[in-house]
Amino acid sequence: MPAPVAALVVVVGAGIILSGCASRGSVRELDGRVQQIATDLRALREAHDAGVREASSLGLELRTLSGRLRETDARLREAGDRIATLGNRLAAAETSLRELVTAVEAIPRTAPPAPAALVPERMPSRESSVPAEQVFAGALKTFQTGEHGQAVLELTDFIARYPKHPLAARAQLWIGQAYFRQRDYRQALIEYRKAVDAASDPTAAADAWLRIGQAYAALRERPAAAAAWQRVVREYPESEAAGRARALLRK
Repeated sequence: MPAPVAALVVVVGAGIILSGCASRGSVRELDGRVQQIATDLRALREAHDAGVREASSLGLELRTLSGRLRETDARLREAGDRIATLGNRLAAAETSLRELVTAVEAIPRTAPPAPAALVPERMPSRESSVPAEQVFAGALKTFQTGEHGQAVLELTDFIARYPKHPLAARAQLWIGQAYFRQRDYRQALIEYRKAVDAASDPTAAADAWLRIGQAYAALRERPAAAAAWQRVVREYPESEAAGRARALLRK
């Protein structure tokens, strides 16, 4: 073989060998990249799955917390209603006690018995022998024992016998209170308004408006209750009822 031809053959063979080596190296490099991409994809998939699980767990926790928040809010509203009811009962009890003490103090002391020779033969009627204050105190005593129906009868009888007496408005107020204790709030409102009409002194009128507000509050008619209490504060600002009305308006 001539020398130039042999040289050409050698060069071509070397080129083919080198080309084959380069191709195998690129394949290995490409395979390595593919494997790296597959590894990265697996890592991304695992991270995605972990994120989905964490989001699901957070969603469940949020739903649980939302349920607990609604339950807590409902309990708070229920507690607020109970506090308002207890406040109304406490105010009514305090007023009842104060009026009972006033009525008892108004009862005149028993006079010593008259000599036998001066006692008239005809016994006086019950109306003339028993002072109005004592009749009123007896009706309040019946109320305090829980006999509200009987107390209404006695108080109504007191008003019929002593319509112009200063305690007539108070008797009407206690009639309303008897219906309030029996949870007949609508009838209590009617009786309280009669007490307002019959009131001859501002204290009785203020107490009547205060209790009108309490009856509306028991009926869950808050705007009407607030209007009644605001009237107490506006028209009778120095009364004890006004102080209680301010406290109720702040709740």
